[in-house]
Amino acid sequence: MTTAPQPDLESLTAALEQQGVRGVTIGWVDNNGTVRSRTVPTAALPTAARKGVGISSTFAVFDSHDAVTFAFEGISTPSGDVRLVPVIESAADVTPLAGQRGQAWVNGRQVAADGEAWPYCQRAVLERQVAAAAEAGFEVRAGFEIEMVVVRDDLLADPAGDDWRPAHRGPVYSPNALRDVDEFVHQLLGDLAAHGISIGQLHAEYGGAQVEIALDALDPLAMADTQVLARQTIHAAARAHGLRVSFAPITTADGAGNGWHLHTSLVREGRNALTGTESDTDEHGLSTTGRGYLAGLLRELPGLVAVTAPTTGSLMRRRPGFWAGAYGFWGVENREAALRLVPSSPLLGTEHTNVELKACDASANPYLALAVVIAAGLAGVRDGAGATLPDPVQDDVGGWEDAAREAAGISPLATTHAEQRAHLLASDLVRDVLGEELLGAFVAVRDSDAAWAAEHTPEETVASLRWRY
Repeated sequence: MTTAPQPDLESLTAALEQQGVRGVTIGWVDNNGTVRSRTVPTAALPTAARKGVGISSTFAVFDSHDAVTFAFEGISTPSGDVRLVPVIESAADVTPLAGQRGQAWVNGRQVAADGEAWPYCQRAVLERQVAAAAEAGFEVRAGFEIEMVVVRDDLLADPAGDDWRPAHRGPVYSPNALRDVDEFVHQLLGDLAAHGISIGQLHAEYGGAQVEIALDALDPLAMADTQVLARQTIHAAARAHGLRVSFAPITTADGAGNGWHLHTSLVREGRNALTGTESDTDEHGLSTTGRGYLAGLLRELPGLVAVTAPTTGSLMRRRPGFWAGAYGFWGVENREAALRLVPSSPLLGTEHTNVELKACDASANPYLALAVVIAAGLAGVRDGAGATLPDPVQDDVGGWEDAAREAAGISPLATTHAEQRAHLLASDLVRDVLGEELLGAFVAVRDSDAAWAAEHTPEETVASLRWRY
């Protein structure tokens, strides 16, 4: 099931029981960004680690409304079972939850019933790309910015009541806004620290009742695992104070929505490989490797965003002027650009250089999102794509005339299911990264979501996705 060495599971279980942990939840993320789970009694953890826990193979074709589609022939019936195995490579991989008394969390991988690789396991897709980066001589560093909308959970007291009462009144980016949710923020910071989750900052964001945290960069697998644990931590802290959090790409039909911006960089021989040296740098501080990495992302962008911002909610959020990456171009510190270069500086140092992908949100599976980004960037490095990297654009191109954008080679990213589906299927890179089986299931799920949305109003679609994440 896994070749990684495991700690003494019996000793780990005993230590958890001494801490009052009654159950361990094994979590994974499906093709809609929805976190799914199984919980085992703490005493059963060693058995679960060795044999896994049974789950249906149909989880690969659950859509965003919990319907199962059998449109993909690879999973065309309700028959079949796979094993969910907790990933325990050290005792630290099992986290007692500060905000959920008596519970612990561990991330899982999916394997076939005989313990062999299962082609629909999203974690395995990322593991392959991390290995490919290592073979090319690189480590990858990744971080997510997590935006969320915080509301008063009146439904706890009145299930038929209004489920949208903002928890803070603004102003945006103001300490006065956070004062309205001070108790939540206090607990959240403590719980994140207790879970070993390091963040760079927390602040009130631009959207109504919106808050953001920025996760410190880690290796890709650790970052994906941390992102999943972070959302669990946030939900529990909010609930403790009568609040409810939505990470959905769009929470009201006319609102700003939530992005989970993805920052990545490459490391080679202990230093940031995107940053140029004195003999290998351009005017933006990029090395030849950095230019290739950025060019690879730009080249594959239409297919990438079909994975990193894949759902009907993602498409509704992708509008000019909302810092959602509506057009396919790059810029230096340009927050309207789909790809924002965050360069080094004398203050920040040469290791700071990274590329932010704006068109990424919580409806993406974080393992798949990271996998396709890594693959695209590495392909650009390998192919020498940096030689054709266009100049950065520092404007908000949404205000340009169509002819000006066309002359600059800037196209809008998909805003309809048909467009995004076509881009997804046209990307040989995405097909290679996901594999035929997982890609087929992923497309079937997107088709099922689109069919649901076609029969409902935009407001109904937004409401149906609001509490998925």
